[in-house]
Amino acid sequence: MTFNCDNLIEALRDELQEHGGLLGLFDEQQKAILDRKPEVVLAIQESILLQVTTINQCRKHREQIAAEFAVATGQQPDSPLRVLIEGAAEVVRPLLNALIDEVNQLISRTRRRGQQNQMLLARSIDISQRLLQKLNPGAITKTYSRRGRINLSKGGVGSRYLARS
Repeated sequence: MTFNCDNLIEALRDELQEHGGLLGLFDEQQKAILDRKPEVVLAIQESILLQVTTINQCRKHREQIAAEFAVATGQQPDSPLRVLIEGAAEVVRPLLNALIDEVNQLISRTRRRGQQNQMLLARSIDISQRLLQKLNPGAITKTYSRRGRINLSKGGVGSRYLARS
């Protein structure tokens, strides 16, 4: 039994497009980090969260169509997509494989870019904290939590700056 693969192709294209959008947002965020524009970084972060929600919806939709495809072709609904497309018409298999490859490559690229941005942000915060520590030693105390995370708190020493009267 053959199955019309148009819905599956469309779902993969939608997913591909949304992952491309996420990669674009990560690129914008990285530029804002490097340009030292924290307000832009925060605005883009909100867009990233919305885009991730959209991607999850696209993935669920694609999984639903893949499950329908599996049932229509007599396969297990939880089979990997690469196995499922073997039940597709031979003329569309190269397109389906290419779309799957593209989606997987974009997922890898967005993960890498997200990790790069996290590292850049963490490094920026660390540098800012070191600068503040040098400007006002004792103003910030760094300790570690039970989970190994760094906790920052105001030091017990008063400000070293002169008060204006």
